[in-house]
Amino acid sequence: MKRILITGASGFIGSFLVEEGLRRGWEVMAAVRPSSDKRWLQDPNIRFVELNFGNEADLQKKLSAAGRFDYVIHNAGSTKEPNRERYFAANFENTKRFADALRKEGLAPDKFLYVSSLAAVGPTQYDHVLKPGQAPRPVTFYGESKLASEEYLASLSDFTWAAVQPTAVFGPREKGIYLAIKLAAKGWAFQIGTQPQRLSFIYVKDLVNLMYAALLHGHSGKRYLVTDGKSYASTEVSKAVEAVTNRRAIQLKVPLSLVRIVAGVSEIAGKIKGEVPPLNREKLPELAAESWICDMSETFGDLHFQPQYDLYSGMEETIQWYKNNRWL
Repeated sequence: MKRILITGASGFIGSFLVEEGLRRGWEVMAAVRPSSDKRWLQDPNIRFVELNFGNEADLQKKLSAAGRFDYVIHNAGSTKEPNRERYFAANFENTKRFADALRKEGLAPDKFLYVSSLAAVGPTQYDHVLKPGQAPRPVTFYGESKLASEEYLASLSDFTWAAVQPTAVFGPREKGIYLAIKLAAKGWAFQIGTQPQRLSFIYVKDLVNLMYAALLHGHSGKRYLVTDGKSYASTEVSKAVEAVTNRRAIQLKVPLSLVRIVAGVSEIAGKIKGEVPPLNREKLPELAAESWICDMSETFGDLHFQPQYDLYSGMEETIQWYKNNRWL
């Protein structure tokens, strides 16, 4: 039986990774924090370990006690932080400490899969397509911190790793794109900026299957772009919602200058609550980017993978789940 350690296991993507490992009959250890919400991790076959990525000595002790894993998926990270220093602490420094602890304890797995982001590559111009291996140009601190993690792993000569760089991920349990889906279901669709955009998405079940394919077939040291291979206009999230709910949404283009003001107000409200809001000024260069379209031929070829969902078929399952769980 294969052994796999999954970090960030209690979150949206992490919980699906755990379910897929169990479905394959593998021994799954879920790395969580003491404060983690385990509502999606109720299977009695899941083993748990609490890892403190900020303390290398504690990491080494806990990992040594857990023993060697065949595979590690490092899914833990942060998409919302107040500044560059905190992004690098959560994404780069924790990844470096984790990889170092595995190496020092002689516990390096057969494959360490790093869950990076398409933000590490950065967007491109409207009539361009992101290519595998092209020079990265992240436009946010988040993207920079993910790129720094990839580059650190690439510097290690004694560590077998690969990275996936997912675009926007949607599906049951997701709370970011959910806000746009909820508004569209109520008849309102807001577009950021007045310029046309080409967006990419991937449904969570396809992403998880692609990640397991990367464990089995991914080339060591390679970074894989991850989308469903299609190109979507910025109006298509609401159109996918319309197709499921049969309720037409009013399309509103919001000028970027106004979005920036709203994001600033949102940040002030967030500071009062002690949290970073989903809409903040640091994220605007990604949200307003012209194109996130990728050439997926290398990813699909190397990993022997083809998506089973597009935005429309994935949205059907997603909305049904939101309704069943009273999110809509």
